[in-house]
Amino acid sequence: MIKNNLLRASALLTIAFLTFTVLASPLAYSLATEISLLGSAWDHDNITVYIQLQKGIDSSYEGEVKSAFNDWSNALKTKATNPNAFNFNFLNKPESKKRPADIYVEVRKNTGTILGSATISSSNGKIKEVKIVLAAYNALGLPLGREDFRTIARHEIGHGLGLGHSNDDGKEPLDLMAPTYDFVGVNKDIYPSDLNLNALIFIYGTDGFGGINLSQIPSKYP
Repeated sequence: MIKNNLLRASALLTIAFLTFTVLASPLAYSLATEISLLGSAWDHDNITVYIQLQKGIDSSYEGEVKSAFNDWSNALKTKATNPNAFNFNFLNKPESKKRPADIYVEVRKNTGTILGSATISSSNGKIKEVKIVLAAYNALGLPLGREDFRTIARHEIGHGLGLGHSNDDGKEPLDLMAPTYDFVGVNKDIYPSDLNLNALIFIYGTDGFGGINLSQIPSKYP
């Protein structure tokens, strides 16, 4: 689900990762070849992150979220020319009540049929702040597997960095930025693909989030 609300010079984009059960033949294989871009990017490195857990959520979920961010950082560093590029700075307390961090992550027990969402606020092609909401439980009220939780977190972080959805059709092997996710049948970690990483390098270059590589970001890559 994608919503665009233009507010003066700013843009507010909400992308929700909906639950969807894919009944696919185990013999059918697909590979994403294209990914949409949101048209905005960060203009600084390091990106600050503040994680808040809803009351009653096990504290270990904070580590799972950090692991998802670090998976993006480590993968991007393999393509970077600057060893200090593509870093996230995890905050122990919010920068302010109105704006806790560059990326604010909230983990909730249940969010209905939406397993995760990312709301991106941008202005003149630059991302100003992102709010990510993640569910620890599925729509049936059962805890998500930790592999599924981390995969969904990585997916929403991808949106928070400027990626849209890939053209993956939901069959194996799944691309991280596929538009749908079968939380019943996957139960494994899915990491950023070469398509995902190359799209971000296309946007930022190899010197980190601070170096936007393009004067105008196209709607898709490649």
